[in-house]
Amino acid sequence: MKAWWKVSVALVLSLAVIAPAIADDAKDADPATQPAETTFAPANAEEGWKQTDAFMRDQSNPLPANERLLKGIQMMDVVWEMPSDAELKKKMVWMRFSLRLTLANLGEKDSVDLLKEDLQKYAQHEDLAVKTEAVDGQLTLELLLARSLDADARTELLQQKQQEIEAMPVGPLSTRLATTLAKNLSIVSDKAVASKIADGLASHFAESSDEKAQAIAEELKGFSRRINLVGNPIRVVGKKLDGQDLDFASLKGKVVLVDFWATWCGPCIGEFPDLKKLYAAYHPHGFEVVGISLDDTKSIVDTFVSQRELPWIVVCNAEGDDYKGFRDENAVYYGINAIPQMILVDRNGIVLDTEARGEKLAELLAEMFPDVEAPNLKEAEKDSTP
Repeated sequence: MKAWWKVSVALVLSLAVIAPAIADDAKDADPATQPAETTFAPANAEEGWKQTDAFMRDQSNPLPANERLLKGIQMMDVVWEMPSDAELKKKMVWMRFSLRLTLANLGEKDSVDLLKEDLQKYAQHEDLAVKTEAVDGQLTLELLLARSLDADARTELLQQKQQEIEAMPVGPLSTRLATTLAKNLSIVSDKAVASKIADGLASHFAESSDEKAQAIAEELKGFSRRINLVGNPIRVVGKKLDGQDLDFASLKGKVVLVDFWATWCGPCIGEFPDLKKLYAAYHPHGFEVVGISLDDTKSIVDTFVSQRELPWIVVCNAEGDDYKGFRDENAVYYGINAIPQMILVDRNGIVLDTEARGEKLAELLAEMFPDVEAPNLKEAEKDSTP
């Protein structure tokens, strides 16, 4: 069984799931240490969800990984049949999605087919919100599986999905599916085709009088802009932490890393030790970093930057009690939906790479500053603690 979804699943799940941690610890336990079978009979759905969640997160549970995952699915079967609100059922859709794929990764060959059956059942739910979640899960799974297809087949599939979405009534379901499709355009190798799909969906929803559909249209335009960023200028606006407007044009002549990040993002923070070393080595020679915080509150960013002693420019556009970081003007303009997103810009203001992280960033900077001694990144301590 191919393990191509190990990284992909983490990108598509909408809640924190613990199945990958279980998979990493997939060792047979001593039968003598396994707990006696107990009856799972929660008083209500909320209690059942909490018990299931606690059972799956308990790292001291001696059951082998496969058995624990299967037990978790059985517990969710009980909870699903209980009266509950749509939000809880939406959580269960994605928890099951994660557990089934983890089982497949552990060698349960029928797990993907069982997940398809689960999602098909949930897609018949009478509540539109639950149905939308399940149908979105179906599309997500189909796009994950498509990664094993050849380039032409992947392109054909995405074009087919575009047509199906555009044939649907404009509403919560079609806009959700359009967003999911756009997030997976990276599986199309031809950027022109990917951009055409995003632009086509954007035009479709822009024609609607529905405000949410029009907002989705703007997001889709952002996906298209990001797909086409390499080889083109980037637009970055906002206020620095000192309250002054960022003058991005003034950085022309320097190599600039535009880093979309947040204080709560572990992988973002995990980049900082190496980035500090790279900044120290190359900044005196014309390297700059512009970190765009997607936090909801500016005071949190102020404290974080001060405590972590980040030496580069930080932009934070958070204002008001109802601000949402991913609604940052730059994030919306370029369809940023996952972080870190690290974009390297050359001295002429032209984007070189939209995935300039880790070793790749170090290699790119070494090429752009051939006369500067590259820092030893192996000594940098990784820190992913928010």
